[in-house]
This record gives sequence, C-alpha cells and structure tokens, in this order.
Amino acid sequence: MSTFICSVVDAKGNRTSFRRDAAHEAAVLRDLNQEGYFIISVQPASAAGVLPTRKLKASLVLEFTQVLATLMANGLRVKEAISIARRVGGKTVTPLLEHVEQRVEKGDSLFDSLSAWKSGFSPLYLGLVRIGEKTGDLATIFQRLGDYLRGRQALRSKTINSLVYPAFVLAVAVIGIVLLATLVLPGLTGMIGSLNPQAAAIYKRNVLNFQVGAGVFIAIIAMVVGTILVSFNLRSHNGDWARQFDAFLLKLPVVGLFSQVSFGLNFSFAMETLLTSGYSLENALEESSWVVSNLTYRNGMARVKDRVVKGVLLSEALRQEGIFPQLLIGWMAVGEGAHDLVKSFAQVRAYYQQESEKLTGRFMNLAEPALIVTVGIIMITLILTFVTPIFTMLGNLL
Repeated sequence: MSTFICSVVDAKGNRTSFRRDAAHEAAVLRDLNQEGYFIISVQPASAAGVLPTRKLKASLVLEFTQVLATLMANGLRVKEAISIARRVGGKTVTPLLEHVEQRVEKGDSLFDSLSAWKSGFSPLYLGLVRIGEKTGDLATIFQRLGDYLRGRQALRSKTINSLVYPAFVLAVAVIGIVLLATLVLPGLTGMIGSLNPQAAAIYKRNVLNFQVGAGVFIAIIAMVVGTILVSFNLRSHNGDWARQFDAFLLKLPVVGLFSQVSFGLNFSFAMETLLTSGYSLENALEESSWVVSNLTYRNGMARVKDRVVKGVLLSEALRQEGIFPQLLIGWMAVGEGAHDLVKSFAQVRAYYQQESEKLTGRFMNLAEPALIVTVGIIMITLILTFVTPIFTMLGNLL
C-alpha cells in the first residue's frame, strides 16, 4: 500500500489537496473519477516536496526526447538510458536528467517523474509516456515523440520567421500612429487655426475622435487578452468552469476545428498504439483518455467506454455522444466490418496528421496578409481623418 498526494477540484469548484492510500496510482485515479473530482495531479507522497518549478523550453524537451529515443532504440532499458543520457547530454538538459534519474532510482515510474515538470511536458507527451510504460514499448513512443516534436519545432520556427516582417511593420505603424496622434497632429492645430479657425475646430475634433477611438481599440484588445488569460487560469483551478470552457471552445469556428483535429490525431495515435500492443478495446479507451486534454471529449470517451463494456459497437457508442467527428465514426464502422480497428485508427491518424499540417499552413499563409491589411486599414484611416482635410483646406486657401 502506497500513499499519494491528491490535488483535485470538487463539484462546487473548490480546490483541495489530501492524502490517500492505495495499491497503485491507477486505483487512486479510478476512485477520484468515480467520486466526481476534477483531478489536477496525483503523485507519490515521497516526492511531493521536491517538485521542480522551472519552465522547460521546447528545445530542451526535444533534446531530452531525442537522447532517450536514440539510447532506447539500441536496446537499453529506461534506467540505463537515463543514466547514460545524464553523462552524455548537454549542460542544459543535465538537471532534468538528474531529477528523472533520482525519481526512477527511488522506484517512481517515468510518467510520475516527468509529471513533476508540469510546465514542461504537455498532456499529450505525458499520456504517450504512460502508454509506452503500459505497453512496454517506450522506445517506439520516444521515437514517435521525437519526430512529433521536431516537426512541431520546425513549424514553429517557420511560423515565427514568416511573421517577423509583418509584425515589425505593424509595430512601427502602431508606434508611428501613437506619436502622430499624441505629438505631431495636435501641434498642427495652432498652425491651422491661424489660417482658418473653422477648419482648426474641425481638425481638433478629428484629433480628439481619433485619440478616443485608439484608446477604445487598445482597451478592447487588453480586455480580450485579459479574458483569455483569466479563462485559462480558471480552467486549471475550477472543474465546472473547465468543462464549460472546453465545451465553448469546440463551438468556436476556427478554434473548434483545431481542437477537433488535435483530438482526432492524438486519440487515433494512442488507440493504434494500444491495440497494436495487445490491449483490449475497453482498456485502450480508458488509457487513451490521458492524451485528450479537452474535457468534453474526455468525458465523452468515458461514456463511450461504458457503452462498449455493455456490448455496444464502438462506432455506435461514438455516434450516440453526438460530439465526435463523423469521419472517426465512419472509419470505426469500416474497421468493425473488416474486423481490423487497428488499420482504421491508422487511417484516421494519417488523415488528421495531414489536416493538421494543412490548417497550420493555411494559418501561416493568411497571417502575413492579415497583418499587412491591418496596417493598410490603419494608414487609410489616418489619411482620411487628417491628411485629406489638411490638403482640402490648403487647396481652398490657395
């Protein structure tokens, strides 16, 4: 019997922590789910006081993954691979490897050791590591994670490089407009007043309206950013809010599509891995929930699993929920007809991987023109508000 420190949110939205004795972590997680808690973390009591808080960079996580993938691909076990990686790894990744080695030496699983670095490893990463330990094939999992992270980092670098120029132009334009609206344009009021008092009054009103409009625009942007940050912060502390927030995200046009593609890719990859490793469909559905971050999908998967246990076909169980993509349901029906769900999940994974690349590519292609158009709109507004009236007035005087 082991003791675990449980950090949860109850049905009323109150966050609390307590100790619980159980034979293993899976038993604690099962009991907490049945009791209606929103689980934040479950960790062995022996390691509760040594949680690292430093955020891990994406490049560091990639280096850690590549080193372990290379070593385990050569037949080394987890402990051996971590021990060797600590000696051959770079200075930046050594602290992480030392911490993981200490935890593993004490008997903790690799999943528990990495879970301590909550700011560095995503739910997908941790979920796949957990699946790898369950299936006994961590080498394949780390190899796939390495490929995934390399592609993600390359895409991030490409996105940043493509947005540097338009973002720079936008920043210069915004700074220029602020200087014009606060220093240059108000200073022209006196000169215009000496030539045409009536025009000066109109010009001064335009300056005031522009300043008010700019202030309102900046305030709206600040409110939107603040609302997003507060919402994500509440999501990690309030179970009811987390469920409502995740359901709301799925209804948003673009965000919902990205969420659907992300779920399809992660879920199909996990199910393909688990079923290939000999897991039953029911157990695979339970384990694959670890790679799903959206609570609407995760709770739906729990209900799907219960239906499958009662004898309902997977495709029908998914259809009854009404939240899962039709493509996934259709491929499950095909797999059930052919008695080969593994191949169906492989097809779904390949499809969503292509869709993920397409969506990201579209976003990159649209981001630069969108920023340029934004700058153009700002400049046109500036010209119509100030420059055109000035030249009109000068033309009348001449």
